[in-house]
Amino acid sequence: MSEVLRADWFDLEENQKDEFWSWLHQTFLPALQSASGVAWVGHYDIIEQPDRPYIEGAPVKVETDDPDVPTGWQNVILTAGTSPETFFGKGNAVDALAEAHADKLSECLNHRWAVFIEEQVINSPEQRASPYGMGPPPAMQLGNFNTRTWEDGFELARWYRAERFPRVSVSKGMIRGRKLQSIAGWSKHGVLWEGTELAEDDFSFEPRFVAADRDENWPGRHVLEYVIHAPNSPNAGRRVWPKVE
Repeated sequence: MSEVLRADWFDLEENQKDEFWSWLHQTFLPALQSASGVAWVGHYDIIEQPDRPYIEGAPVKVETDDPDVPTGWQNVILTAGTSPETFFGKGNAVDALAEAHADKLSECLNHRWAVFIEEQVINSPEQRASPYGMGPPPAMQLGNFNTRTWEDGFELARWYRAERFPRVSVSKGMIRGRKLQSIAGWSKHGVLWEGTELAEDDFSFEPRFVAADRDENWPGRHVLEYVIHAPNSPNAGRRVWPKVE
Protein backbone atom coordinates (compact mmCIF):
# COMPACT_ATOMS: atom_id res chain seq x y z
CA MET A 1 0.00 0.00 0.00
CA SER A 2 1.21 3.54 -0.72
CA GLU A 3 2.24 5.84 2.10
CA VAL A 4 -0.07 8.45 3.59
CA LEU A 5 1.84 11.65 4.33
CA ARG A 6 1.10 14.16 7.06
CA ALA A 7 2.84 17.54 6.80
CA ASP A 8 3.16 19.99 9.68
CA TRP A 9 4.37 23.55 9.03
CA PHE A 10 5.32 25.86 11.89
CA ASP A 11 7.57 28.68 13.05
CA LEU A 12 9.44 29.21 16.30
CA GLU A 13 10.60 32.20 18.26
CA GLU A 14 14.29 32.60 17.49
CA ASN A 15 15.27 32.45 21.17
CA GLN A 16 13.35 29.17 21.61
CA LYS A 17 14.58 27.34 18.52
CA ASP A 18 17.62 25.54 19.98
CA GLU A 19 15.81 24.35 23.10
CA PHE A 20 12.71 23.30 21.15
CA TRP A 21 14.73 21.43 18.53
CA SER A 22 16.59 19.60 21.28
CA TRP A 23 13.31 18.45 22.86
CA LEU A 24 11.81 17.67 19.46
CA HIS A 25 14.75 15.51 18.34
CA GLN A 26 15.42 13.76 21.64
CA THR A 27 11.88 13.24 22.94
CA PHE A 28 8.94 13.90 20.67
CA LEU A 29 10.05 12.71 17.24
CA PRO A 30 11.53 9.39 18.49
CA ALA A 31 8.20 8.74 20.22
CA LEU A 32 6.29 9.69 17.07
CA GLN A 33 8.50 7.39 15.02
CA SER A 34 7.55 4.53 17.35
CA ALA A 35 3.81 5.26 17.30
CA SER A 36 1.51 2.61 15.89
CA GLY A 37 0.99 3.02 12.15
CA VAL A 38 3.91 5.40 11.60
CA ALA A 39 6.40 4.29 8.96
CA TRP A 40 8.91 7.15 9.21
CA VAL A 41 9.35 10.77 10.32
CA GLY A 42 11.56 13.58 9.04
CA HIS A 43 12.14 17.12 10.31
CA TYR A 44 13.29 19.73 7.77
CA ASP A 45 14.86 23.15 8.22
CA ILE A 46 13.30 25.25 5.46
CA ILE A 47 15.24 27.78 3.40
CA GLU A 48 13.75 31.24 3.14
CA GLN A 49 12.78 32.10 -0.41
CA PRO A 50 13.90 35.33 -2.04
CA ASP A 51 11.16 37.65 -3.27
CA ARG A 52 11.55 36.81 -6.95
CA PRO A 53 10.48 34.10 -9.40
CA TYR A 54 12.18 30.69 -9.12
CA ILE A 55 13.37 31.00 -12.71
CA GLU A 56 14.09 34.18 -14.67
CA GLY A 57 11.17 35.02 -16.91
CA ALA A 58 8.64 32.85 -15.06
CA PRO A 59 5.43 34.30 -13.64
CA VAL A 60 5.45 35.38 -10.02
CA LYS A 61 3.69 32.78 -7.88
CA VAL A 62 0.46 33.73 -6.15
CA GLU A 63 -0.15 32.85 -2.50
CA THR A 64 -3.48 32.75 -0.73
CA ASP A 65 -4.44 35.85 1.20
CA ASP A 66 -7.00 34.00 3.30
CA PRO A 67 -6.38 35.19 6.88
CA ASP A 68 -7.67 31.85 8.23
CA VAL A 69 -4.77 29.92 6.66
CA PRO A 70 -1.82 29.76 9.11
CA THR A 71 1.43 31.04 7.64
CA GLY A 72 4.07 28.75 9.20
CA TRP A 73 6.98 27.68 6.98
CA GLN A 74 10.32 27.66 8.86
CA ASN A 75 9.98 24.02 9.95
CA VAL A 76 8.31 21.10 8.22
CA ILE A 77 7.74 17.69 9.81
CA LEU A 78 6.77 14.89 7.44
CA THR A 79 5.18 11.81 8.97
CA ALA A 80 4.48 8.78 6.77
CA GLY A 81 1.63 6.57 7.88
CA THR A 82 0.57 3.15 6.69
CA SER A 83 -3.04 4.26 6.23
CA PRO A 84 -5.33 7.24 6.93
CA GLU A 85 -6.27 5.56 10.21
CA THR A 86 -2.77 6.39 11.47
CA PHE A 87 -3.91 10.02 11.69
CA PHE A 88 -7.71 9.84 11.83
CA GLY A 89 -8.59 6.52 13.46
CA LYS A 90 -10.37 6.58 16.78
CA GLY A 91 -7.88 6.58 19.65
CA ASN A 92 -4.89 6.74 17.28
CA ALA A 93 -1.42 6.94 18.81
CA VAL A 94 -0.44 10.12 16.93
CA ASP A 95 -3.27 12.14 18.47
CA ALA A 96 -2.57 10.65 21.90
CA LEU A 97 1.10 11.67 21.68
CA ALA A 98 0.19 15.21 20.64
CA GLU A 99 -2.27 15.50 23.52
CA ALA A 100 0.36 14.26 25.99
CA HIS A 101 2.77 16.99 24.82
CA ALA A 102 0.24 19.73 24.13
CA ASP A 103 1.92 22.29 26.38
CA LYS A 104 5.28 22.00 24.64
CA LEU A 105 3.78 21.83 21.16
CA SER A 106 1.96 25.10 21.85
CA GLU A 107 5.32 26.81 21.25
CA CYS A 108 4.85 26.08 17.54
CA LEU A 109 3.70 29.32 15.92
CA ASN A 110 1.47 29.65 12.84
CA HIS A 111 0.98 25.88 12.82
CA ARG A 112 -0.75 24.34 9.82
CA TRP A 113 -1.13 20.69 8.90
CA ALA A 114 -2.51 18.52 6.14
CA VAL A 115 -2.70 14.84 5.24
CA PHE A 116 -2.10 13.61 1.70
CA ILE A 117 -2.48 10.42 -0.26
CA GLU A 118 -0.35 9.64 -3.31
CA GLU A 119 -1.76 10.28 -6.75
CA GLN A 120 1.44 9.12 -8.47
CA VAL A 121 5.04 8.27 -7.59
CA ILE A 122 7.82 8.93 -10.12
CA ASN A 123 11.18 7.27 -9.58
CA SER A 124 14.30 9.29 -10.39
CA PRO A 125 17.99 8.58 -11.06
CA GLU A 126 19.01 8.46 -7.38
CA GLN A 127 16.21 6.20 -6.12
CA ARG A 128 18.82 3.71 -4.92
CA ALA A 129 19.93 6.30 -2.33
CA SER A 130 16.60 5.94 -0.50
CA PRO A 131 14.35 3.12 -1.73
CA TYR A 132 10.64 3.72 -1.36
CA GLY A 133 9.44 3.19 2.20
CA MET A 134 12.92 3.38 3.76
CA GLY A 135 12.55 6.81 5.32
CA PRO A 136 12.68 10.55 4.74
CA PRO A 137 15.00 11.93 2.03
CA PRO A 138 18.03 14.07 2.92
CA ALA A 139 16.51 17.06 1.09
CA MET A 140 13.04 17.82 -0.15
CA GLN A 141 10.69 20.40 -1.56
CA LEU A 142 7.05 20.35 -0.52
CA GLY A 143 4.47 22.35 -2.44
CA ASN A 144 0.79 22.66 -1.54
CA PHE A 145 -1.72 24.62 -3.56
CA ASN A 146 -5.13 24.88 -5.18
CA THR A 147 -6.22 25.78 -8.70
CA ARG A 148 -8.16 28.98 -9.31
CA THR A 149 -11.12 27.11 -10.81
CA TRP A 150 -12.20 23.50 -10.91
CA GLU A 151 -11.66 23.48 -14.68
CA ASP A 152 -7.99 24.37 -14.17
CA GLY A 153 -7.53 21.02 -12.46
CA PHE A 154 -7.83 19.23 -15.81
CA GLU A 155 -4.99 21.26 -17.33
CA LEU A 156 -2.90 20.74 -14.20
CA ALA A 157 -3.29 16.96 -14.41
CA ARG A 158 -2.25 16.98 -18.07
CA TRP A 159 0.70 19.33 -17.44
CA TYR A 160 2.16 17.07 -14.78
CA ARG A 161 2.10 14.08 -17.12
CA ALA A 162 3.31 15.92 -20.20
CA GLU A 163 6.01 18.10 -18.62
CA ARG A 164 6.81 17.69 -14.95
CA PHE A 165 6.78 13.91 -14.43
CA PRO A 166 9.08 13.23 -17.43
CA ARG A 167 11.58 15.77 -16.09
CA VAL A 168 11.44 14.44 -12.53
CA SER A 169 12.32 10.99 -13.88
CA VAL A 170 15.66 12.24 -15.27
CA SER A 171 16.54 15.16 -12.96
CA LYS A 172 20.02 15.12 -11.48
CA GLY A 173 20.10 14.47 -7.73
CA MET A 174 16.45 13.44 -7.56
CA ILE A 175 15.34 10.31 -5.67
CA ARG A 176 11.66 10.44 -6.54
CA GLY A 177 8.69 12.72 -6.90
CA ARG A 178 5.25 12.30 -5.42
CA LYS A 179 2.13 14.03 -6.69
CA LEU A 180 -0.26 14.23 -3.77
CA GLN A 181 -3.98 14.77 -3.13
CA SER A 182 -5.15 15.91 0.27
CA ILE A 183 -7.50 14.08 2.58
CA ALA A 184 -7.64 17.07 4.90
CA GLY A 185 -6.09 20.53 4.93
CA TRP A 186 -6.35 23.83 3.07
CA SER A 187 -4.81 22.59 -0.15
CA LYS A 188 -6.26 20.04 -2.56
CA HIS A 189 -2.94 19.41 -4.33
CA GLY A 190 0.57 18.72 -3.10
CA VAL A 191 3.95 17.67 -4.47
CA LEU A 192 6.91 16.19 -2.64
CA TRP A 193 10.20 16.28 -4.53
CA GLU A 194 12.84 14.13 -2.82
CA GLY A 195 16.55 14.75 -3.38
CA THR A 196 19.93 13.56 -2.20
CA GLU A 197 21.03 17.10 -1.35
CA LEU A 198 20.27 20.79 -1.57
CA ALA A 199 23.28 22.96 -2.32
CA GLU A 200 24.16 25.78 0.05
CA ASP A 201 22.83 28.48 -2.27
CA ASP A 202 19.73 26.57 -3.43
CA PHE A 203 16.22 27.55 -2.35
CA SER A 204 14.24 25.59 -4.94
CA PHE A 205 14.33 22.34 -6.93
CA GLU A 206 13.08 24.19 -10.01
CA PRO A 207 16.50 24.75 -11.66
CA ARG A 208 17.13 20.99 -11.81
CA PHE A 209 13.81 20.49 -13.58
CA VAL A 210 14.67 23.19 -16.11
CA ALA A 211 18.02 21.49 -16.72
CA ALA A 212 16.21 18.19 -17.36
CA ASP A 213 14.24 19.62 -20.30
CA ARG A 214 13.84 17.08 -23.09
CA ASP A 215 11.90 19.33 -25.48
CA GLU A 216 8.54 18.56 -23.89
CA ASN A 217 7.25 21.87 -25.34
CA TRP A 218 4.09 22.09 -23.26
CA PRO A 219 1.54 24.05 -25.34
CA GLY A 220 -0.65 25.23 -22.47
CA ARG A 221 -0.39 27.94 -19.87
CA HIS A 222 2.39 28.22 -17.34
CA VAL A 223 1.22 26.43 -14.22
CA LEU A 224 1.83 29.50 -12.03
CA GLU A 225 -0.83 31.35 -14.00
CA TYR A 226 -3.63 29.31 -12.45
CA VAL A 227 -2.50 27.88 -9.10
CA ILE A 228 -2.65 29.55 -5.69
CA HIS A 229 -0.06 28.39 -3.18
CA ALA A 230 -0.31 28.11 0.57
CA PRO A 231 1.68 30.79 2.43
CA ASN A 232 5.40 30.54 1.56
CA SER A 233 4.84 27.37 -0.50
CA PRO A 234 6.76 25.59 -1.90
CA ASN A 235 9.12 24.83 0.99
CA ALA A 236 12.59 23.48 0.21
CA GLY A 237 14.81 22.28 3.03
CA ARG A 238 17.39 19.91 4.44
CA ARG A 239 16.67 17.12 6.90
CA VAL A 240 17.81 17.83 10.45
CA TRP A 241 16.22 14.74 12.05
CA PRO A 242 17.14 11.98 11.72
CA LYS A 243 20.56 13.47 11.20
CA VAL A 244 21.90 13.04 7.67
CA GLU A 245 25.03 10.90 7.88
